[in-house]
Amino acid sequence: MLEIYKMKTKLPHIGIFWVYKSTVLAKAMPLNSAEPDSLSLYDSDFSHLVEWEEHRIYLPCFPELIAVEYQEISRGRVIYSGDSTFFNIYADRNVIKSRELQTLICDKFNLIPSQCTWKQDKHYRIFSS
Repeated sequence: MLEIYKMKTKLPHIGIFWVYKSTVLAKAMPLNSAEPDSLSLYDSDFSHLVEWEEHRIYLPCFPELIAVEYQEISRGRVIYSGDSTFFNIYADRNVIKSRELQTLICDKFNLIPSQCTWKQDKHYRIFSS
């Protein structure tokens, strides 16, 4: 599975992310440190709520987000499918429609774009207060 990444110096990662002001805020782990579930999916246990509310992942770069809820910013999750050998990236439509944002996410997670499938997921839609 990792043979396709020989040309990259870093291993691919899985995890969660937000995109704010053309910056990807991510909590990620190397794919090779994850275990597959019964469906051969490699996912992290990272939670958007925990990383935003408890760990304040947006600090120190974006202190203006202190009063913003985690679901008010474009976000998503990177999962690897052992069956398809593709990375499934679930996100809101702002990410799905933007090649620029997709490139930023691939760079952050050390992914090869041709090995990624982008999927809009209602779970990651943006909510505003």
